[in-house]
Amino acid sequence: MNAKVRVLFFGRLKDVTGLEEIYISDVKDVESLKKLLFVKFPKLSQEKFSVAINYEIIFGNENLKDNDEIALIPPVSGG
Repeated sequence: MNAKVRVLFFGRLKDVTGLEEIYISDVKDVESLKKLLFVKFPKLSQEKFSVAINYEIIFGNENLKDNDEIALIPPVSGG
């Protein structure tokens, strides 16, 4: 089943996409979402980032459900 999800962009990723958030329909998992985002925002494919689903960092591919909130989080740096 394909889902409609809310994608949030943080840090540098907001500059790359020009958006803070976007709603995406017809995605089944994280990999299909990333592929779609890389087509829509080609420069995003050159960035490193972590993915969180509903406030939980995930590793690898996960299935998505309607109304999931996906956060794309760039590496944290500071001093």
